[in-house]
Amino acid sequence: MARRVNHDGTVSPYATPSGEIRYRIAYWVVRPDGEYVRRFRRGFSDERQAREALANVQVDIRRGSHVDETRDTLNAYSTLYFDGLRVRPSTLAGYRKHFRVHVESSSLGRTRLSEISKDQLNRFYRQLERDGRKDRGHVGEPLGPATIRHVHVLVSQILQHALEDGLIRFNAAKRASPPTKIEAAPPEMITWSAEDARLFLEWSQSSGDYLWLAWLTLLGTGMRRGEILGLRWKDVDLQNNVITIARAMSYVKEMGKKPVIDFRATKSGRVRNVDIDARLAHALMTKRDLLRAVAPELARGEQLIFCNRFGRPHNPTQFSRQWRDRVNKASEAHPDLDRLHLHELRHTHATLLLRAGVHPKIVSERLGHADIQTTLNTYSHAVRTLQRGAADLVGELLAPNQLDVDSDVLASASEAISR
Repeated sequence: MARRVNHDGTVSPYATPSGEIRYRIAYWVVRPDGEYVRRFRRGFSDERQAREALANVQVDIRRGSHVDETRDTLNAYSTLYFDGLRVRPSTLAGYRKHFRVHVESSSLGRTRLSEISKDQLNRFYRQLERDGRKDRGHVGEPLGPATIRHVHVLVSQILQHALEDGLIRFNAAKRASPPTKIEAAPPEMITWSAEDARLFLEWSQSSGDYLWLAWLTLLGTGMRRGEILGLRWKDVDLQNNVITIARAMSYVKEMGKKPVIDFRATKSGRVRNVDIDARLAHALMTKRDLLRAVAPELARGEQLIFCNRFGRPHNPTQFSRQWRDRVNKASEAHPDLDRLHLHELRHTHATLLLRAGVHPKIVSERLGHADIQTTLNTYSHAVRTLQRGAADLVGELLAPNQLDVDSDVLASASEAISR
């Protein structure tokens, strides 16, 4: 019996489990090894739609542009995708968690890559907006726009990879409608004033908080969480009041696996030196001298400065939880004190410096930003105030009927601009 040639095909009806009549198409393609294989596509609502789809497939086959779409589901292909990614372990763990929590158990995860549509993705995003939260204590509540957009970007990356591998004809996520960038923008940055920061530090020290020095260091240097948790005594020059930030803690926790703690290069990949003030230097020296007296092994050069009570590295999540506990208690004692997130201590450091007139270039170097533009974009709310000196200066220069400008005003404005 003669085998069909590869451009022949058929259209046939079938019944869904609910009894609804749908149509499928069948056609032949040639594999790279020369063998003919039959392929099927289902789900067409009427015969006309099915015949148009078959005709399009046959045209693509004759042109040599047909894509023999994979039968893998999104779940199955995502495993291959994640296994091939070359990113930081903590980043990969975050990707896997997002996918596992929000996609894997959904109908989208069980759908074949080739059958994922724009409409299905939009329905999935709308469902997440209604009741997509799954964290403890909030199950069934709306999922935030930023998280939904993260999920969308991840799904889009997986589908794009499949497209580049020649496994699907198009990336449906490119046509979908997730929350916009504006809707997913982070909440307005909250920072403390110098008075608020002093108030909290006084409360922390007077309450006997063993992490008081950690909070002082974060406020005094603008370090990231991973950077302070990776700081060693050898990184601190207490003779010249300089901290060298050369690495950051990497903490990777995946379901069913033991947590992995490692120390890697900083986010920018560069080593930076940060000058510290005399008070912070003295506090660090006091702690080191005390350790040398009672537990000298904890004061050695390779030892972490900020470890837990047992001399082991902090769990970053628990470290943030300890911060949250402290700031909540401080806010109960001082109701006007904003309850900042831990990372907002870094923002507070930068904002205080910029508002005091420190040049953005210096602030950028202290924070370890890749370039000054990052600093200007992130802290535009503080940089705006630096224009005050320029405005006052030009106003005085252009003032009518005033040839002799007050020298004190000019000196003050010029100083503000030159900073």
